Amino acid sequence: MGTREGLAKLEAGDLAGAEAEFLPVLFANPKDVPALHGLARVAMGARRFDVATDLLGQAKKLEPASERLALDFLEACSALASQQPGNASVHYALAQGFLELGDIEAARDALVASLMADPRHVQARWLVNRLLPRVCGNPQEIALWRRRTATGIAILDATVHPASPEASALELPGLLARTNFDLAYQGQDDRQFQEIYGRLVHRAMTAWLPDLAEPLLPVPFVFREDKRIRIGFASAHFTRHTVFMFLSGWIRHLDKSRFKVFCYLVNATPDDWTQEIAGACDEFRHLQCALEDSARNIRADALDVLIYPDVGMDARSFALAAIRLAPVQMAGMGHPVTTGLPSIDIFLSGELLETEASETHYSEKLVRLPGISVCYHPLQTQQTKQRADFGLDGADTIYLCCQPHQKYLPQSDGVFTEIAGLVPQAKFLFFDHPARHYDNYRFKARLRQAFLARGLDPARHLIFMPRQAWEDFIQLYGLCDVFLDSFGWSGGNTSFEALSRSLPIVTLPAPLMRGRQSFAMLKILGLDECIARDALDYVKIAVRLGTDQDWNRHIRGRIAQERGKLFDDLTPVRALEAVVAQAVVG
Repeated sequence: MGTREGLAKLEAGDLAGAEAEFLPVLFANPKDVPALHGLARVAMGARRFDVATDLLGQAKKLEPASERLALDFLEACSALASQQPGNASVHYALAQGFLELGDIEAARDALVASLMADPRHVQARWLVNRLLPRVCGNPQEIALWRRRTATGIAILDATVHPASPEASALELPGLLARTNFDLAYQGQDDRQFQEIYGRLVHRAMTAWLPDLAEPLLPVPFVFREDKRIRIGFASAHFTRHTVFMFLSGWIRHLDKSRFKVFCYLVNATPDDWTQEIAGACDEFRHLQCALEDSARNIRADALDVLIYPDVGMDARSFALAAIRLAPVQMAGMGHPVTTGLPSIDIFLSGELLETEASETHYSEKLVRLPGISVCYHPLQTQQTKQRADFGLDGADTIYLCCQPHQKYLPQSDGVFTEIAGLVPQAKFLFFDHPARHYDNYRFKARLRQAFLARGLDPARHLIFMPRQAWEDFIQLYGLCDVFLDSFGWSGGNTSFEALSRSLPIVTLPAPLMRGRQSFAMLKILGLDECIARDALDYVKIAVRLGTDQDWNRHIRGRIAQERGKLFDDLTPVRALEAVVAQAVVG
């Protein structure tokens, strides 16, 4: 009795017998994924597609990286949509399934179908023209989707004007469905889009909670028993996440004799890193409650300043940032693009990250903290693995390309082929997304085509590895020859960690802040020779680092000698304290 027997009966076409095997397993353990999957296949065979989608949805939550579950879910949803073509919610569920795989065109088609079934379906209406693929085949495709996004935002801005809390509440499911997160990866100035969308969300949120739209005055210090400035940080990423690594130094090192620190975990499940943040602040709140209750809980803490480290990465945090929960509200660079929100007063960036024209990129007042703006502490691990542990050849020149796919725009593919043409033993190490399997296929196909067009064998030069745990990423930094920074949006945590292992980086700074992080790190280390002037210079530096072992060792030695300047630097924290104090007490 059990899952194995159930699968055997399922293959034999005995649906009733298979169901009888799977059900006891599931009763004993409702989270048994093979049993959930098996029962879903039984339901599919019986044409009970609603039951199948429910079971597969449960299984996908337990194993989100499973491509088989994702594809079976799409099959079940498609069949259910054929059974119930007038059910907008079924088409919307199908859209979500395609979206999770990365098939944005199919997701958009399903959203259109949802709106045809019910033009009032609020999530579909908010999303249909704002979806963006993370992997595009060419610049023209990027331009197409960008035009669609502009149209979608403009239509929402023109049509969403709720006149009451009740009318605004009807828009909340759409507002909370998704932010413009993917827009920033296209390497262009997004201020216009962000401002229109920011005003829209601000308008909807303040109509829903009008009392939280009112300006706030701080409680005079003369009436306070605790004279410390009350500062809060709200994020969905006080967990094992890059935002935590990048910006948690602010929280850890603020002078607790001058500042009372509140941290709010929004819309996320806490983990061991959450406990570290909780121990570093005075008050920690896990906001598991409804959105309105979360907003009122934050406001009840009577903060002087509220900082959102990563506005734009999480829809719930974005909604909270759209209302006035503290007299002064700031955004950090966890998502390095302007928020566009009228309710955010200051954007905190770094002086080495910005250019003379940077003020034009932000709707907020831009404040440049020293250097990169953060106090970064690298992960401390010993080098315990060798190339063979990852299936890598010791004789290859390995160029580490560890950014997510969306950071690699199609117009930069030629850089890899140019390097490969000059470094015959070059291997470019990329990483798959654990769940967006369609993106993985498109990205690999695009790169392979670029190599074939150059007369190069993709199999000889391209390595695609499953995404690694942070600890193994760190091990790989110690095993690769060169770190190739991405164009348009550079490495952040990855660049810090690479430099902590003395791995040489080659970068080409972009005009926008999000493309200048590795540049800033190399400037601090005095390694201008690793900063390219243009794409041709980038290739030249990368080739030399991959072929001139003496120069590679020289650069590694200089990184090792100077990297103390890069880590655990309290200067930005002291500057942040001064900015906050000036904003509160003048």
